[in-house]
Amino acid sequence: MKTEYRLAQTLKTMMSEGKSLDNISVTDLVKKCKVNRQTFYYHFHDIYDLLTLVYLNEKIEGIQKSQDVIEMLKYIFNYFKKNKNFVKETLRSAAKDLFHEFINNNCYQTLMNLIFEIPKSNDLTDNERKAIVRYHAAGFSFQIIFYLDNSRHPTQEGLNNAFASIPADFLQKAVQNTLSGREK
Repeated sequence: MKTEYRLAQTLKTMMSEGKSLDNISVTDLVKKCKVNRQTFYYHFHDIYDLLTLVYLNEKIEGIQKSQDVIEMLKYIFNYFKKNKNFVKETLRSAAKDLFHEFINNNCYQTLMNLIFEIPKSNDLTDNERKAIVRYHAAGFSFQIIFYLDNSRHPTQEGLNNAFASIPADFLQKAVQNTLSGREK
């Protein structure tokens, strides 16, 4: 395994064990990874730069198979459960935007897959589809993170309930509204 990925895995492990990102020093990290400081700085500017690599390589297992938003939420919640301390420590740090971007990207990809399942979406331009998906992915990711960060005991049911007011056919309606907006 390449050194930068060993460092990334070590950082994730340390955070998963409950160590605050703000309390992890480069010295602690390289000592645990058995490399020297120069090696760290050869690859990364700082700890936050390393955490960026972690999130760029993270995957939410199964999310690409989502048939609807409820399944997307299930896969995101399973990722959270499996990586709870790591996520919580990220959210408590100055790097919380990395987690937000990670969730937003996963919502965007999933919603993009779902919008292509809507027959009338073929009548949209690529930019119209992207605008619809970008808008909804931003809302979903914000609500997911708000729930996970502010709930004392997050549950799958609680996460689903955070989206209970959103109709199941929201993407179909967005496609239909965009198409009918052209006619005006």
